[in-house]
Amino acid sequence: MTQIRGIHHVTAIASDPQRNLDFYAGVLGLRFVKRTVNFDDPHTYHFYYGDDVGSPGSILTFFPWPGARRGRQGTGQVTVTSFAVLPTALGFWIERLLRHGVKYEGPTRRGPSGSESEQVISFKDHDGLMLEIVAHAGAEARSAWGDAPGIPRDNAIHGFHGVTLWVGDGGPSEKVLVDTLGFRPLHEERGTRRFESGDGGPGTFVDVRSIGGFVQGAGGAGTVHHVAWSVADDETQLTVRERVVNAGLHPTPVIDRNYFHSVYFREPGGVLYELATNPPGFAIDEPVEQLGERLMLPAQYEPHRAEIEAILPRIHLPVPATAVSAFAESTGPEDVSGDALGFVHRYVPPAAGSEVAGGTTLLLLHGTGGDENDLLPLGRSLLPGAAMLSPRGKVLERGAPRFFRRLAEGVFDQEDLALRTEELARFIEAASATYALERDGLVAVGFSNGANIAGSLLLRRPGLLRGAVLLSPMVPYEPSALPDLAGTAAFIGAGRNDPIAPKEQVERLASMLRDAGAEVTVHWQNAGHTVTKDEVDAAQRWIARHITSGAGRVGR
Repeated sequence: MTQIRGIHHVTAIASDPQRNLDFYAGVLGLRFVKRTVNFDDPHTYHFYYGDDVGSPGSILTFFPWPGARRGRQGTGQVTVTSFAVLPTALGFWIERLLRHGVKYEGPTRRGPSGSESEQVISFKDHDGLMLEIVAHAGAEARSAWGDAPGIPRDNAIHGFHGVTLWVGDGGPSEKVLVDTLGFRPLHEERGTRRFESGDGGPGTFVDVRSIGGFVQGAGGAGTVHHVAWSVADDETQLTVRERVVNAGLHPTPVIDRNYFHSVYFREPGGVLYELATNPPGFAIDEPVEQLGERLMLPAQYEPHRAEIEAILPRIHLPVPATAVSAFAESTGPEDVSGDALGFVHRYVPPAAGSEVAGGTTLLLLHGTGGDENDLLPLGRSLLPGAAMLSPRGKVLERGAPRFFRRLAEGVFDQEDLALRTEELARFIEAASATYALERDGLVAVGFSNGANIAGSLLLRRPGLLRGAVLLSPMVPYEPSALPDLAGTAAFIGAGRNDPIAPKEQVERLASMLRDAGAEVTVHWQNAGHTVTKDEVDAAQRWIARHITSGAGRVGR
C-alpha cells in the first residue's frame, strides 16, 4: 500500500521576494527552477527552488507577499523544514551560516546510533521560517544542485531530509499517515515520533510532535502553507485520493498546477496536505538550461502578461557565469546578494516608473559597524526610486565591519586601503555588468569609513564614479599626482563639532578634489560625527541639481 514516495515539495509564505531569492538561491545554494505566479492570485509571485531540474523531494516553494505580516508557528502546521547534506558537509555549513550572519544552534546529535544517526543545525530565514540542515549518510542517494557559486557539489544540499508537524494530539494524525497514506513508524525520541514512506531515508521522513495546549499556528510570513506528498502519476493519485475519502476526510478535486497535478486536504491535526504527481515537471515550458530565467505564466494569464509584470516587484537573478569570471581571483561569488562578486551586498533594482532617477545607481558605503542594509533608508531618502548597490565592508575591527584597516583613530593602514580600494573597484565593475547598471550613473554615498573609501575611489579610479556624497569624511591619502576628475561632482557634508573628522581634514579633502578638477559643494552643520536631516535635505538638492537634471549631467 506504500504509494507515497516521500516529500514532493514544501510551500511556505515569505515577505520580500528579493530577500527570499537571496537567501535560498544565495546562502543555501538551491537552484531557482521556476518563477511564476500564484495561480489563485496572479499578482503575487510563486517561486520554486530545488536541484538541477526541480526533482520531487527537492522542491521548496514560496508565495512572497511584500509587506506580509509575520505568521506564528503553532499546532496545525508543518513547523520545521529540514534539508539533507552529507556528513562531511556539516563543517562547511556551520562556517557558511556564520559568515553570512545567520544565527544557528547546534550541531546536535539526534536519532539512533549507527548509520541512522544524524547531526542537526537549526536556524531561521529572515521571515522566521524554522529550518534545519541535517547531516545523514543517506543524503548521498538524493540529487543535488552542484552549480551554486561558492558551494562545491560535495557540500550542496541534497533535497529534503524531512518535515516536522506540530499537532495537539498526535494519535489521529499518525493514524492517517500510517493507515491512509502508508507511512511506517520508525522510532520515538523526546516526544517526537518519526515515520517514513517509500524507500525510506532522507526525503521521506515526517516527524510528529504532540504539543497539546500549545497555541494554534497562524499563517503569515515565516510559516509553511502546506506539505505535498509525492505520487508517481495521475492513476496513483486517484487511488490515494479515494483512500483519503474513505478515511472521512475531504480532498479537493484534482487541480492542474502545470508542473504537477494536485489534490489538497487537511489531516485531523489541521495540517494542509497535498498529493502531487511527479510528472510533468518544470521543463514543460522552458529548457532545463534556462529554468527560472523568466516569468512563466499559465495559459489563462498569458493575455494579461503586461499588467502582471507591471505589478510584480522587480527582482534580479543569481550571478551569471560572465560575472563569476570577473572575480575568479577574488574570494569568489557565493550567492545572489551574499558574497556574490566578492562582497556581501544588497542590490535593489530601480522602482518601476522611476524616470526621475535618470539611470542613477547609488553605491551605499556604510560607516564602521554598519552593514549592507544600513544606508538603504538614506538612499531612498536621497533619491526615491533609484537603484541601490550596497556592499558590506570585509575588514572586521573588534567584530565591526569596515572597508579598510586603520592603525589608530584617524590613522589609516595605507597598504590595506590601496588593496581594498582596488578590490571594491573590481566589485563595482562586476556588479555593473551583472545588474546592467548605467556606468555613467554611479554615485557613491558614504558615511565616515564609507566616505573615506569613496574618496579613495575618486582619487585612485577616476571615471569610475559620476559623483559622490561624502558624509563626515577625511583625507584618505595624499596621491603623488592628482587625477583628472573633470566632469565629477562631489558633495561633502561635515560637522563643525566633529571630533573624528576635523574641519581641517574636510577642507583639505575639498581642496584636493577641486584641484583635481571636480566640482565640489561643502555643506557645514553645527553637529558632530552624525548624519542630520538638514544634511540629507542639502544632499537631496545637490543630487537634483548636479546628478539627475539633464542640464547638470556632464559627458565623459
